[in-house]
This record gives sequence, C-alpha cells and structure tokens, in this order.
Amino acid sequence: MPRDTPLQAQYYTQPDWFEVDKEKIFFRTWQCVCHVSEIADPGDFKTFTIVDEDIFVIREPDGGINAFYNICRHRGHPLVEGTGKGRRVLVCPYHAWTYEINGRLRRAPGSVKSDGLTCDQINLRKIKVEEFCGFVFVNMDENASAMAPDLEDYRQNLLSFHPDPTQLKFVCETEIAHDSNWKLSVENYNECYHCPTVHASSLTHGVLEMDGYTTVPHGKTIWHDGKAQTKNERQYDYDLTSSPRADDYGAYWIFPNVSMCCYPGGYFTIRQFLPVAWNKTIYRYRWFSSGDIADQDVIALMHKHKETTGAEDEVVVSKIQKGMQSRAFEPGPYVIGDGCGAMSEVGLRHFHNLYRDALGEAG
Repeated sequence: MPRDTPLQAQYYTQPDWFEVDKEKIFFRTWQCVCHVSEIADPGDFKTFTIVDEDIFVIREPDGGINAFYNICRHRGHPLVEGTGKGRRVLVCPYHAWTYEINGRLRRAPGSVKSDGLTCDQINLRKIKVEEFCGFVFVNMDENASAMAPDLEDYRQNLLSFHPDPTQLKFVCETEIAHDSNWKLSVENYNECYHCPTVHASSLTHGVLEMDGYTTVPHGKTIWHDGKAQTKNERQYDYDLTSSPRADDYGAYWIFPNVSMCCYPGGYFTIRQFLPVAWNKTIYRYRWFSSGDIADQDVIALMHKHKETTGAEDEVVVSKIQKGMQSRAFEPGPYVIGDGCGAMSEVGLRHFHNLYRDALGEAG
C-alpha cells in the first residue's frame, strides 16, 4: 500500500487484524508499566496487562528492577495482584510454590526427590525491562533492542520541562473507555485538525494556543508543541513563571501507544492507549506534579480534563469506529497543509507508516 495513503477500514474493523497487532506490535514494543517511585524499595511490585498477557515488575534488593510474566511455573496461577510493598519472596496463592525476588524457585511444598523437581532449574519467565525518563518500561520480545539509545533527543527535550523526571510525584489516574480500535484513539491524539471543532470550548479555550502549534515526526516519536492559551479564562490554575517552560505545552508520543504530556504550569501526565479488543480501548491518564503543585490541583485538572477534552474525544472516536464499519466507507486523503501546523495530519501519516513498518508491509 502506498505510504501516502491512509489505512483501509479492515485494519480497524476485522478481529483478525487485532490479533496481528497483538503479536507484531504490542508483544514486540516497549510498554510503560509505572513510575520508578511506585516501586521505590526492595520487594515493591506493580502488575500490568499487555492486551491479554499479565506481567509484573519488582524492585530487587540491589536496587535493580526485574520483570516477569505473572504466572506460576507450576499451574499458571497469578503470583501477585495489583501493587505491593516489601515482598521478600513471592508465594503462589494456589500451591504455595515460593520464588526468590530474582525469580528462582525456592520451595515447592510436598515435592520429593523422585518428582524430578530441581529448584535451580525452575525460574519465573523474565521479560526485558528498562528505565527511561523516570518510568519503567517492559518488552516481551527477547530480541528487542534497548529503548533509550534511539530516544536521546526525546529524553533531552523532556528534561527541558522536568530536569529530573525521577522526582515527579504520582498523584492520581483515570481511565476512559473508547469504543474504538486502539489505532483510532492514537490517531485522534496525534493530530489537532479536529481541535478547533471538537475542543472549541475546552482544550483550545484556556489551555492550548492554536497559533504556532506544531506536530513534528521524529523517528518513532511524534512531538506536539504549543503555548499556553491565555486569551480566555483558564481551564485550570497554573503559574506561567514557575519554571523556564511553564508557559509551554508539549505532548511527546512514542510508538505505539504512550505519550508523555507536559501541561502549562508544570503539570505532567503520561497517556496510554491500551488495547482490549478490536473495537475496545482503554485511554489511561496518569497524572503527576513536579512537587510544588498541590495534589488537589492535580486532581482537579484530572477531573476537568476527563469531563471536557477526554469526554469529547471519547465520543468522536466511537463514532468514527462505527462509520468505518459501514460498507460505504473508504478513507479520504491526508490533509497535510503546511506540513506541521495545527491543521495538518502529518502525525497521522507518520503513525500509519510506523505501523506499516512494524507489520513488515512494503511501501
């Protein structure tokens, strides 16, 4: 398929394509689990689901981080749930098989020598794990390349907002269910062509200035940059003098489904588009502050966003999903315009081509 042509409807509407996405994209890319502060001490853990695979990350006594599939090596029962603190060992709730924090089996109750069970030979299945910009990422692909080397420019850019992202403080999170394929949710995020109409009374009215707003592809990322919109009543309270970039808006997406978003005034949110089914996606927002913003102000912005911009996006992506399922639908051409401005779909085109590359489709 030509690289200047939008994806056809089948990529969004056929369950078989969702299975392809799962195997070729989500099981082979870096997925964000949590902030480093959420597993700060030895034995702290957090679980996460990548489509239909459950994993967890856990802090080691030496300060390192391990990541494992969340299944016991005996009968597959989950080892842990949710989050936890200070685990010295991992005990399966089913048959009490007990593992060290490093994944090695320590004990299998009731086993005898004739069972042929050797603890040294049984370990939890490990997953690649990496810390990037203060966040913990995992990749189920055993042959995956390291995440950070290709994202050095991205990291430096984020540091211009938050010089030490490990010090960000997690405050709250919310989720919005999208009745749409995950790609539609990502596409909607990566263009602001819809902002003047869909977000006329929210994002573009007291948060983000459309004049000078840019969407620029960078390798496997897309950078959205703009200025705080101060001509109207502000959608939330923020101090434009609190830091050198306090009057800037920056949203920096990483293929395939995560973005780090810096709001005016030092607010920070990491966005994740979590696929559930071919027509179901969870849009997760996790909100942080740089430490000098009151928790109640962050929580207020979370609710404000969910009730306005978030709710508006939920409606449009669900309607687009339904429209794509019509026998009459064929995608129209990209609107590139000036190439990177607010009314350009250059981000949409870039995402489509990254998607084609991940599937191994020739251009």
